[in-house]
Amino acid sequence: MVIKEKMNISDIDLAGKYLPGNDEISIEKEVQIPENIINKFEEISGKENVCHTNDERANHAYGKSYPELLKLRLSKIENPPDLVIYPKSTDEVVEIVNICNTENIAIIPFGGGSSVTDALEAPKGGISLNLTRHMNKVLKVSEINSSVKVQAGMYGPDFEKYLNTFSSGYTCGHFPQSFEFSTVGGWIAARGAGTFSTAYGKIEEMVLALKVVSPAGSIETKDYPADAEAWDLNHIFIGSEGVLGVIVEATLKIRKYQANNAAYAAFLFKDFESAVNSMRQTMQAGYGKPHLFRISDPEETDVAFKMKGFDGTFSDSFLKLKGYKPGKRTLMFVVIEGDKDYAKFIKNKIKKTAKKNSGFFIGGKPTKKWLEQRYSSAYARDPLMDLGIITDTLETTATWENLLPLWEEMRAYLKNRPLTTVMVHLSHVYENGANLYITFLSPMKRGDELDDYYQLHKGLVDTIVKNKGSLSHHHGIGRALSPWMKQQYNETELGLYQAIKNKLDPNGIMNPGNMLGLG
Repeated sequence: MVIKEKMNISDIDLAGKYLPGNDEISIEKEVQIPENIINKFEEISGKENVCHTNDERANHAYGKSYPELLKLRLSKIENPPDLVIYPKSTDEVVEIVNICNTENIAIIPFGGGSSVTDALEAPKGGISLNLTRHMNKVLKVSEINSSVKVQAGMYGPDFEKYLNTFSSGYTCGHFPQSFEFSTVGGWIAARGAGTFSTAYGKIEEMVLALKVVSPAGSIETKDYPADAEAWDLNHIFIGSEGVLGVIVEATLKIRKYQANNAAYAAFLFKDFESAVNSMRQTMQAGYGKPHLFRISDPEETDVAFKMKGFDGTFSDSFLKLKGYKPGKRTLMFVVIEGDKDYAKFIKNKIKKTAKKNSGFFIGGKPTKKWLEQRYSSAYARDPLMDLGIITDTLETTATWENLLPLWEEMRAYLKNRPLTTVMVHLSHVYENGANLYITFLSPMKRGDELDDYYQLHKGLVDTIVKNKGSLSHHHGIGRALSPWMKQQYNETELGLYQAIKNKLDPNGIMNPGNMLGLG
């Protein structure tokens, strides 16, 4: 009912489905790889692991961004791979990459398919190399080193379950919203972040070593805790989005799993600026970091309260009298993990900092409730698309001095579009700034859905760049954001990226056109 009211949706709209996407899958592009080469792939990985059915090609043609899902509903499968191959080992990956390099066949590394940056299309056909069927195991856990070696095709839930139940119990600490449908290799390739990244760090802070198969040869880094042996080769591949090689293994940090020690807190602030100040002061105070640290801006807070039936209750009336009014009040969620005494200490410190900034402590229950739906909230996209609603997200990061102006400008741009709901939260926080994660809902321009979206998206990205925000904080660049890279980097900087690409992938077969549009 909340969405119906905000989007001016009629009962007729609710009764049907707009662009239901029920047409039979049809792929016009025929397989371009010669039969003798397909036979070679089948000899390497087995016929059962080399697929070119319409279903397999369609399933690997797109990720999960709004325009990609819209294209599927419109039966537009424009750039499918020719083949989908499920290798069983690193040796097989090496053989496949060598053949592709010799025959000039494109390779798109594929994990869980949850990319939202248009990074998985195959404009030059080729093969989608999917590691999830076979290369999905934990290879070694070192309790003395607090590390784990894992294959890149392992899904998040399987990985975390293994660590939780292993011996004394561990956690990776990496929980992106795509956690249920993303892989270790995908996390690294996209340079992702999880909901608990404020303390555990983004994925680049978790990686100790990598094994990567590139057309120029294989790279296997060492799992030193730190070193000064020239450049850190790990960071060349973290965030490379498949354009340099295939990540096949990773050694990651692990932490003690102490779920029972976690401390939970939630606060309500009188306005967004007060909440942001409290968050900044906490990160800069020196007393320690929470693991989950999240602020919902006033509109996101209002939507949450409406959906929970909070409006009009006695508690709502009480908060309004205290000055916590709709349209301004702002929610904060906090979780601290680790040692029990540490968690209690940090919680009390955060409560004191929040109180100085109008933060009203409302217990830990709201945070626990939010955690229960942190993954499932993303599943609302498809039902909203059924109603003809654009439902998309974009994320950026900024320094503290630029964060509030950027937030205001992003909201102002999107609010110029009629009947648009704009919800923003901060969920990855640093001493020097934080990310801004935008979710927006707006009626589709029926009959011109794709062009309408692309114009809206372009204006939003232009607004972010103009107001000193990054192109991405954790989703990555993909093809969706690559047109803006020339604004972010000069010729020398882009030339450095190209030089690395030329060395590792001289024939340009690795995910052609992705990320930087590199040759």
